[in-house]
Amino acid sequence: MDNLSKQKDFNFNEKEGLKNIKSIIFDFDGTLHNTIKIYYPAFTSGVKILREYGFAKDFNLNEKNVSKFLGEKPNFAYDLIAKGSDKNLKEKVMQHVGRKMDENMKNGIGELYDDSIKILDKLSKNYDLYILSNCRESYLDLALKVYGIKKYFNKCFAAETFGFIPKDEILKKERHYIKEKIIFVGDRHHDMEAARKNNIKSIFCSYGFGSQEEGKNADYKINSISEILNIL
Repeated sequence: MDNLSKQKDFNFNEKEGLKNIKSIIFDFDGTLHNTIKIYYPAFTSGVKILREYGFAKDFNLNEKNVSKFLGEKPNFAYDLIAKGSDKNLKEKVMQHVGRKMDENMKNGIGELYDDSIKILDKLSKNYDLYILSNCRESYLDLALKVYGIKKYFNKCFAAETFGFIPKDEILKKERHYIKEKIIFVGDRHHDMEAARKNNIKSIFCSYGFGSQEEGKNADYKINSISEILNIL
């Protein structure tokens, strides 16, 4: 049994200590949204543009490699695979990929993880729900509309609103609006860091886009969004 599994079993016995949770903060991509469905084809078209300019030729384009960029800031991927390219080209490709993602979502290519809506509906009856995502404002607004889930959330925070500062800093800025006690649910290292640096409990989504290593210090682990009901 790996350390994360042991940690999960131990913490499940502490469910009594979670009775005071009032608010749940969700990451979006890789936690509620199976983003690779819209991101991979969009990113593929972006790589094609970069290669026309002589960049990203050595990047091994496949879903596994591309999924590692999900949940990171928008410029992260292009700084990595297009080193030496100028800022204008990166910006052009980022905007192109963003438009393609939005188009894919509007065209019904995207999807939430199984049971996400059912779980949000149930949790919203007993908790205040929030989203904190490393994404564009327009992207998050569109997703909430397309998937019909805005009604479940008290407030949604897109990192773009805050100049893409780290999630832990956004949470510190906005925490006074959120009813205590809080638990953070996400699939990437910065979700776990946001929880740790703000001294709140964390739930790691092992089904998302982060490695198991990223969730090694989480308080809880879930293998599907529906498993959150075993914790809360």
